[in-house]
Amino acid sequence: MTDATTATVTTLLLKKHGIRSAHCGGLTALDPARCRFVGRAVTARYVPLREDRLAEQSLSNANALMHTILASLKPGDVLVLDGMGVADTGLIGDVIAARLKAIGVAGVVADGAVRDAAEIRGLGLPVFCKGAAPPPSFTRLMLADMGCPVGIGGATVFPGDTIMGDEDGVVVLPAALAGPILTEAAEQDAAEKWIRLRVEAGEVLAGLYPPSEATMAQYRSWVAAGSDTAKLVP
Repeated sequence: MTDATTATVTTLLLKKHGIRSAHCGGLTALDPARCRFVGRAVTARYVPLREDRLAEQSLSNANALMHTILASLKPGDVLVLDGMGVADTGLIGDVIAARLKAIGVAGVVADGAVRDAAEIRGLGLPVFCKGAAPPPSFTRLMLADMGCPVGIGGATVFPGDTIMGDEDGVVVLPAALAGPILTEAAEQDAAEKWIRLRVEAGEVLAGLYPPSEATMAQYRSWVAAGSDTAKLVP
């Protein structure tokens, strides 16, 4: 887990690397009270169902691709499902979600719907999706590939990218940039909490926010002095 927020991460990705399409748009948290996660992306892609391939999709088939996907997941991974934005069929249900929870998956990001929404919320597994729908996935879709680049809500996700979610939504961090960005974002978010305290105390934004180097130096001095909220400027 990280103390960084998706809001700050998207700002840093834009300012430092020119990345504008980090946000997976159009998705909402199935349970806003338990939606925070960060982890390594494991991707899978659905395509429109072709009826002659329907038997391959059944979980009663030991060679079904979903079994391979589940076997590949490790604790802390984020399962990213490209469901083509289809919102009237559930990509996963409570039984698969229970297996993901048992594995230790950090979260699920689905460009599509899920079914058994109440049961999945009860598991405490963070899920972002397009909503809930009762029909099973194979009424319209079939799993076609895993470990491939996918498009999720206007953002491209490569296997191994870092995915994070919070109350504002889901963000994709390129694997090579994730560590430094998350570290800097966590410090910036902590500094902004201190700035917000000063604003709530009546200070104006000019010269305070966005934080200048002088403002950040004040913040670090305040932290070094013990972070006393009664002494916002040491």
